[in-house]
Amino acid sequence: MLLCAQLFMEDMKTKEINFQMKEISEDELVIAVPFEGKLTQMFFSGPDGRYVAIYTVYESVPADKVTDLYVVCNQLNASYKWLKFFLDKDNDIVVQDDAIVSPESAAGECFELLLRRAVILKEVRPAIMRAIFM
Repeated sequence: MLLCAQLFMEDMKTKEINFQMKEISEDELVIAVPFEGKLTQMFFSGPDGRYVAIYTVYESVPADKVTDLYVVCNQLNASYKWLKFFLDKDNDIVVQDDAIVSPESAAGECFELLLRRAVILKEVRPAIMRAIFM
């Protein structure tokens, strides 16, 4: 198992946070963390699992609102430099970020990334929902 992912999972267990882990290959695994009805997936890969790519499928966008959501995503990308907001091919808003961690700090760094993401996702919800439903 990838060391950085293992350290992060041990930290999550001590904090009693629910998650699921799935090994994709011997060089990649994903840790899925539910929060407020959304699932954040953290993909660990590279040497010791040092490379982390984090994705949350945030909302599905009706076809007639796609243009409005491109504008919102652009505004959010300008405001939140550490996260990327974009529409995928299924018209879902996806929130993504990447990190390189080390075994010495992987548990704390990954948890901090997860916490900051949760705060930002709560902050941006009104803007996204307004654009979808107005």
